[in-house]
Amino acid sequence: MARVGRRFVAAAALLVVILALTLAACGNEGEEKEPIVFSDLNWVSAELQTRIVAYIVEHGFGYPAELQAGDTVSLWAALVNGDTHVTMEIWPAQAEWLADVEEGTLVDLGRSLDTGWEAWVIPQYVKDANPGLVSVADLAEYAHLFVTPDSGGKARFVTCIPGWACEQVNAAKVEAYGLTEHLELLNPGSGAGLFADLEAAYARQEPWLGYLWFPTPPAVRLDLYVLEEPPYTDDCWATDKACAYPEAVVKIMVNAALAERAPDVVAFLEQWSFRAADQIEAELWLEEQNETPDAGARWYLRTYRDTWAAFVSADVAEKVDAALEDGR
Repeated sequence: MARVGRRFVAAAALLVVILALTLAACGNEGEEKEPIVFSDLNWVSAELQTRIVAYIVEHGFGYPAELQAGDTVSLWAALVNGDTHVTMEIWPAQAEWLADVEEGTLVDLGRSLDTGWEAWVIPQYVKDANPGLVSVADLAEYAHLFVTPDSGGKARFVTCIPGWACEQVNAAKVEAYGLTEHLELLNPGSGAGLFADLEAAYARQEPWLGYLWFPTPPAVRLDLYVLEEPPYTDDCWATDKACAYPEAVVKIMVNAALAERAPDVVAFLEQWSFRAADQIEAELWLEEQNETPDAGARWYLRTYRDTWAAFVSADVAEKVDAALEDGR
């Protein structure tokens, strides 16, 4: 009987250990995760992409996702300081800012958009009517075409949005090209304001001169001419920027602290790619439906399920599907 009793006690003890380990494991699985804060940049492609990824991170990976609104300047500082953890679109104009960042603060996770460009453009009908207007070097001679009542006798140049790195780049280009006396930089206020200004002029077949980037709906649906500039070089960009914008390799960057506490999310972001064609379709859907970027993100997740699901496990994809089905 004593031997049986000892066996019973040993078995009971083993069960207690197994139960304790099981409860501990369940507790770890259910443990609340720290929020991940995304830089909510103020243009539509970034708003869409950020919300799409944040939805996957929250509903698929189980991390509370938060958005912090701002522009490229303020949100760059936030990312460096750790106030935000993920920025889905770092454009080439911001690359030189890395020189002022302590090594190891940020982690480059690779390309975000699959293609893109930045340039100075005019409508093709303006180019057709003025065949000699080929490059930025010709703008002094053709500046009269773009003079408007609000441009102070100079050519009206619609520049980049305040707080974006390209605002500073365009101002530097104007000075480096010797066009200060010929161009009046107009602040469009927002990306939507820039698009509306260009499309209104296009509808009236009026001259228009300014900055634009791709992928954007106007760059797809309007016939535009990109003014030629000297080829990009690192030396030019580091000095006066009197050359073309660099190839638009748009990257994802995260604060290094995120890589330590959410390696599963970082692994997902390293696989992520946002196709320009899909982005344009999503933006056009927003316009047609007069919907918000949040609704656009859910539309994208349903419409391009096979695309984003390739970047995550089947389990994560099923959790995202369930959240969409529940209307979360």
